[in-house]
Amino acid sequence: MSSGLTKAARYGAVLWVVLLFGAGFMVNAASGLEATAAANPQSGQVQTVYLEYGEVGYSFINWGLPLVTRSTPFTKEPVFAGSKVVRGTFQPSGSASNSIAFAWDSAAGKLYLDLNRNLDLTDDPAGVFGCREKNHSRYYQTFTNVHLPFKTLSGDRELLADLNLYNYGSRPNCTAAVRSFWQGKVILQGADWQVGIVETSFDKSDPRDGDYMLLRPWAERNEPFNTDPDSSAAFPFSRKLFVQNQAWQLDCTNESRGVSSKLKLQFTGQQPLLGELKINGHFIERAILQGGPYLVVLDQPETVVKVPVGKYNRPEVWLKQGDTVAYYSTYSVRPDQGITIDGNKPGVLAAGGPLTNSVSLSRHGKSLRFNYQLLGAGGEVYQLARVDRSQPPEFAVYKGDRKIASGKFEFG
Repeated sequence: MSSGLTKAARYGAVLWVVLLFGAGFMVNAASGLEATAAANPQSGQVQTVYLEYGEVGYSFINWGLPLVTRSTPFTKEPVFAGSKVVRGTFQPSGSASNSIAFAWDSAAGKLYLDLNRNLDLTDDPAGVFGCREKNHSRYYQTFTNVHLPFKTLSGDRELLADLNLYNYGSRPNCTAAVRSFWQGKVILQGADWQVGIVETSFDKSDPRDGDYMLLRPWAERNEPFNTDPDSSAAFPFSRKLFVQNQAWQLDCTNESRGVSSKLKLQFTGQQPLLGELKINGHFIERAILQGGPYLVVLDQPETVVKVPVGKYNRPEVWLKQGDTVAYYSTYSVRPDQGITIDGNKPGVLAAGGPLTNSVSLSRHGKSLRFNYQLLGAGGEVYQLARVDRSQPPEFAVYKGDRKIASGKFEFG
């Protein structure tokens, strides 16, 4: 990573800071402000991908798993170790259509699930789980490798998750750390890509509402991902997608093939009008524009790109140089901060590197307060995706040429 130095003076002190992501590079791009139709050789054609169920050894999204407690025993129950047993039903999506009865014996660190839904907790050998913690607390326990069955219009399916149960007060609760999703291979601009669907529930009226889409080069398919802002691999599912300079209509349906279920994902080429977008920053690994007619995914974009005409108001940006990744994510952009793409003038995405370690100082009595921010080309605030807390940022304060103070920032 290249670096440089800059000075900042306030209250008679000089603070030396460092530039991240170095000096920018320039890419030549043809100009032209008129709106044009997408030059898409696959327009009107359909590419069908069947997504297979898959499991991974890490979680990538956490659900709040609603539960309803009950005070009376079930039809049949095992012998419990303690008297304070939590009984009830898990209700994914907040409804009873896929409810699963359970009993949590916290004294023994055991969770019993009624997988066959007959209210008998003694005849489901695959539904008995021991908590992960050896010296377990009675108030918080984790149960790993739990397969939860679900009924859908296309047949029975299941979900792999680690369940975290809490009971610190009068109302127990549960979160599910999900470890299964649907994935397949799609060809975009002649290259293989991994495409996947991360479902957030199963009994909603719109089968894709609130789901996430995974899209990344096929060579990266075994790399861990998540749905948090620090990862660019997964983003909210949209039926209108613009990626790799192509516009698509997406249709995803459940489908039974023999004894197994799959998701059928269709990509249908579209020809929207395109306008020009100028990008002021550099080192962009992926940028996502939401809120417009298409969800726009820009991978390693040049300084001028074409995107569908419209108003976009939710930009997200990930930068990468070497092993360093930084991200800018916001869900509260005001309308006047949005990006408009039309045929009269280019839209502008003021984001990207080089990044600057910026510190503002404020006086509090005899003390100076340092506030650290990592700023991008448009003044946007970034966070590092992988923070090495063993090497926090350092600072030095000078009066003239004399060093009068130094220290390290604490993580917080």
